[in-house]
Amino acid sequence: MNSIRHRYCGKAFLPLLAALLFPVLPANALTISYSDNREAELLECDQQAYVGQKSEAKACYENLLGSDNLLVSADAAAALGDVREANRVFRRAEEEQRSVRTKTRWAHLYMQTHQISDAVSLFREALLLDPNYLPAQLGLAEATMQGFEGQVRQQLNEIVTLHPDNIKALLLQARLELEIQNIASAREILTTAETLINEQGKSPLEVYALRASANLLENKPIDEWTDKALAVNPKYGDIFATVAHFYIITYRYREAIDLYKRAVEIDPTLALAQRDLGINYLRINNIFGARYHIGKAFELDPFDIETVNTLRLLDKLDAMRISVVDVPDPKDPERKLGRALVRLDQDDADALEPYVLNLITDAMQTFTERYRFRLKKPMVVELYHDHDDFGVRTVSTPGIGLLGVTFGYLTAMDSPKARAAGEFHWGSTLWHEIAHVYTLEATNHRLPRWMSEGLSVYEEWNTGPLGDRSIPIETLLAIAKNDLLPIEELDSGFVRPTYNGQVQVSYMQAGLLCDFISNRWGHDALVKMLAEFSHNASTAEAVFAATGLQAAELDEQFLLHVESNFGDLARNLDDYQVTRRQVQRAANAEDWLSVELLAQNLVDRDPARVGDDNAYEVLAKAQREQGNEEQALNTLLGWHAIGGHGVDSLQRLVRELRERERHDEAAAVMESINWVNPYVIEEHKWLGDYYLDVQKPDLALREYNALQGLQEENPAAALLGKARAAQQLGDAGESKRQVLFALENAPFYRPAQKLLLELKEGEVSE
Repeated sequence: MNSIRHRYCGKAFLPLLAALLFPVLPANALTISYSDNREAELLECDQQAYVGQKSEAKACYENLLGSDNLLVSADAAAALGDVREANRVFRRAEEEQRSVRTKTRWAHLYMQTHQISDAVSLFREALLLDPNYLPAQLGLAEATMQGFEGQVRQQLNEIVTLHPDNIKALLLQARLELEIQNIASAREILTTAETLINEQGKSPLEVYALRASANLLENKPIDEWTDKALAVNPKYGDIFATVAHFYIITYRYREAIDLYKRAVEIDPTLALAQRDLGINYLRINNIFGARYHIGKAFELDPFDIETVNTLRLLDKLDAMRISVVDVPDPKDPERKLGRALVRLDQDDADALEPYVLNLITDAMQTFTERYRFRLKKPMVVELYHDHDDFGVRTVSTPGIGLLGVTFGYLTAMDSPKARAAGEFHWGSTLWHEIAHVYTLEATNHRLPRWMSEGLSVYEEWNTGPLGDRSIPIETLLAIAKNDLLPIEELDSGFVRPTYNGQVQVSYMQAGLLCDFISNRWGHDALVKMLAEFSHNASTAEAVFAATGLQAAELDEQFLLHVESNFGDLARNLDDYQVTRRQVQRAANAEDWLSVELLAQNLVDRDPARVGDDNAYEVLAKAQREQGNEEQALNTLLGWHAIGGHGVDSLQRLVRELRERERHDEAAAVMESINWVNPYVIEEHKWLGDYYLDVQKPDLALREYNALQGLQEENPAAALLGKARAAQQLGDAGESKRQVLFALENAPFYRPAQKLLLELKEGEVSE
């Protein structure tokens, strides 16, 4: 899992530049000004917009175009959606007088056109002119919030401390508190803000939207606040779009769709609501609905990156291959546990499909039993060989871009071809995401972020295709600094990280928590917690129901567990890192005896570290360089057994095992390689032949299907293998078909000729 930010297709920025060349209709959320120094003529137009008098507001803003006050003229153009004119006037104002007000208001134009980084730059330029200019401070905080930066919470707290009566600051603070689900705190802030709004005669619409959002997060009706908002402004579709955002950050995409539909019914010109409705239709695999509403969003706002890229993705989806697998119940093969639809890029579909279908089958059988939940509709699995395509698929997911993401019954991820060969264990990632499907749907998407991610990490460790339990250095540092969060605050580590690497630390902490609960109270305790969350329990209530402990008591016991297992290593991490550097220097000097001693010391101190920064591989190399081949072999076998998956070392291990005719061990290692890099022809060929030799035709068929996908120009060997697998499965007709296909491609292929004769002799004897 990587905590990288979303990456977008490079070409997507072209519409942003083009957008400044023509005007568009107002299409974004209604922006409410709480400023005390906004010009009176703009305020008059604003008031008409706030109550839904759109035509009157439009005429009012048009009358202000060409005003002697350039900022008034620019803001009027921006309100009318004439981005080109607004940008021109702001530029002229800046040329005439470089001022903090101009830069700040110009920055808001960039926010309106989704150019957040440019807006941030302008806000910072404004603050260089006047570090205490409050509108620029608030603008920077708002722009930063859109990137889910955790530091913004501290910034807003400082601003509110200095300016306790600033409505804009209070509303930004309330929104942030809602996003990390500090609902009681948010309600207090909103009470203060509403009092100030009433006293100053400002519009209450945003307060109503956030109060409705608070109700939603507490599973209370939202009608009181939506009705109040619509009484003020019958065309205020943002009342539903704002609330829908809080469904999205709690994974409840289907419910979000209902609210976005109400938003665009009230105001069809809301481009952001049209876009988010389309994106969420895509998340539930409603391609038609997605295409319609994304198209509407593009008509309204053709320079929104997410809209443009999603349109391109929809075109690419049409070209992907779709496969279907019906997974049988192992206890009753006549019954089906569920169905999965798989989308793969054509370039690697043939090679990947057999492994994807195999893992989906294993995962569905495993999770159905472990969580006592059967899928109620088909699961959709998508693998993208272009990471940018996958990035577009995850648009609007808060915080970070991962290797994979799950939207209920639909899960999407990078294929192994999306990254450098062997860079990540794609099988483990797919297992992680399918675990999300079960835990989210079993609770109707009501479990907190920490437990959703924690359970998927826990399942990776305990049931997935990779046994790697390495704890990243960042997590060990957090343990040493006492930076682990209380369980009731752990969600904030995902949504609003306050230091670099906190998201990854939170993943590991959540996984360790679930593992700890399972080891202490049994896996059923986790299932009990899911049941509690499905009935809207809080984290504290779910913990008590499953363990009998208060949340604070669980925190204490968990920290003792962490100290027992990782405390010594965490406290001595500097010394550990020094030893790692000594290993590297000794290896560079080819001092293999020192390398062996130092690397063995690292293994003894942290035996679970088997990933990229492990000491096992260099230890094996040192042993080999000193002539201890068998010892090196055993080191790598031990490393592989606990989750080591470096492709180069595993391929060498396979060669050495095959040379010693230890074929069973070689096959187990080769199986691991394919979950990291499934594109090596020789490995599929040898593994297919091996599975035939040990009478495992189902697995052999999987390997030959993958081999056929990799050898499209010369598939005879793969087709022959499929024929032999069908023969072992007792399907003589299929065996004959496959061997005839092989001979069509290679008429003089003697092994295929021989098998065909065997099959014909069998027909005669019958």
